[in-house]
Amino acid sequence: MGDSYAENMTRHASEAQRLDDQFDIITENIGYLIHPFAAAALPDNPRIADIATGTGRFLLCVRELYPNAVLDGSDISPALFPPPSELPANVTLTVLDIKQPVPQELHGKYDLVHVRMLVAGMLPNDWAPAVQNLSRMLKPGGFLQWEEGDFVTLKHLRGRVDSQVDTLRFMGRSFSKALGERFRHGWNTIPEHMRAAGLNPVHKDIVSSDRVPETRERCTVNSIQPLVKWARLMNERGAPGAMSLDEIERLEGKAYEEAESGSYVRYDLHVACGQKPME
Repeated sequence: MGDSYAENMTRHASEAQRLDDQFDIITENIGYLIHPFAAAALPDNPRIADIATGTGRFLLCVRELYPNAVLDGSDISPALFPPPSELPANVTLTVLDIKQPVPQELHGKYDLVHVRMLVAGMLPNDWAPAVQNLSRMLKPGGFLQWEEGDFVTLKHLRGRVDSQVDTLRFMGRSFSKALGERFRHGWNTIPEHMRAAGLNPVHKDIVSSDRVPETRERCTVNSIQPLVKWARLMNERGAPGAMSLDEIERLEGKAYEEAESGSYVRYDLHVACGQKPME
């Protein structure tokens, strides 16, 4: 079971906190936790699966909306799972690789299967099989909801006349150059893959990562962390062209200064929600 995410990111405690913060920021900008198309049809006690669940943040938020739901989270690695003793009784976390056919016992089991921000762990040819695998987990009439960011068109912009932005742009270009092939897929093909898997209708939604202006600084600070962690990971591995630790530390300090000066990140958030037809 290969962990493609760990090739470019870490799974330490600090990453858990960053992912939770990122989740909250993205949810605030999207404006909903569950797509209105799906939310209008879910029963009062739905069975919901969260894929690439990380810390289980989505499930814990959904539990506030559906306290009687059965909530199952899965990830290719349990490294970020909270201890079972800290989870509510109706939340269960397990290991699952969605790039492989899902176990038969999961077929036709869920009213909603949710996925968010898997791009760092996916290769170009992984998307279509993953959508097929997850579609099999749906009950007739169930929904697959998937959210991804378009990092190809990501920009760092100045918010004030005197804002500085050069370091943020340099770090963003370096990260995009390394992961560029991954970034070009998924966000723009998931609706097509959903239709190919037999889901119909498929609803699409696109919002900006800074739809809520008050989140701009938080989003930008949050986005600096993976850039720095990636650079340090490449240094640790001795990757060709890796920056020195002194250079990384200098760029990190400057990047946070630029965020404080009013510069911010912007990218598009794509939401796809497809329904499995009733039999």
